Amino acid sequence: MTSVTLKQIIQNGIHDLPKDSLQEVANFVLFVRARLKQGKSFNEQALAAFLAQELQALSATETSHLEQEFENYQNRYRLEQVRN
Repeated sequence: MTSVTLKQIIQNGIHDLPKDSLQEVANFVLFVRARLKQGKSFNEQALAAFLAQELQALSATETSHLEQEFENYQNRYRLEQVRN
C-alpha cells in the first residue's frame, strides 16, 4: 500500500472513535515517533522513560478530573446529612 492509502485508512478509521480510543491512537503515534527518533538505539530504558512521561500526563489529567469531581465535596455531602 502507498503512504497516501495508509494515511486515508487511518483517517477513515479514527473518524468516529470515542475520545478514549482517540487517546490510545495518539499514544501509539507518540510511541512510534519516539521509537523513530531514537532509531535503533530505542531500547527498554527509552520505552520506560516514554511510558513514564505518558503516565505522568495521564495522572495529571485524572487528578484534574478528580479535583473537579470532588470540588466542594464536604459542603455538598455533610456528614450529618449522610447519617440521617
